[in-house]
Amino acid sequence: MIRSGHAAFVLLLAFTELTGCSATPVGRACDLGGSLPAPTEVVVASPSLDCVSRTCLRYPANPGKELPDGAVYREDIGLCTAECSADDDCERVPESPCVSGFTCGIAVTVGPFCCRKFCICKDYVIVPESGALDTPLACDASKTENACCNLPGRVGDAAAYPLCNIPNQ
Repeated sequence: MIRSGHAAFVLLLAFTELTGCSATPVGRACDLGGSLPAPTEVVVASPSLDCVSRTCLRYPANPGKELPDGAVYREDIGLCTAECSADDDCERVPESPCVSGFTCGIAVTVGPFCCRKFCICKDYVIVPESGALDTPLACDASKTENACCNLPGRVGDAAAYPLCNIPNQ
């Protein structure tokens, strides 16, 4: 009996490896905590215990885009998100209120999550024909005036970017 249980566990483990459960699932509704954000405000709430990634994102719906059939947008909730480098990193959970799936793009240009790419619901944004969201000008690392500490070359250059080089206290 123990051997067959062990064999079943090994088969389940192998199936899990083959089906590609490596991506962090995104799209589950999550609590933003705190007060209701302004309609145009992007909110990244972390840590969010509702999410596997511990990151909840409320991205405002673009007023120029009609929601697809079955899509739900509520200003008082966010969707679990994860950092990404491509759309393929954004595996949608079946119960997600996001119908169109997710795209990988920069959500905010200020604060601790500035210029990081997150999975963003396609229901709420207009995705260009290129298939990729544009990089905001504030996240262009070649422009020295862009001081987001997540950009390459900002940490370690205390003279040019003193706020990115404050030692932990």
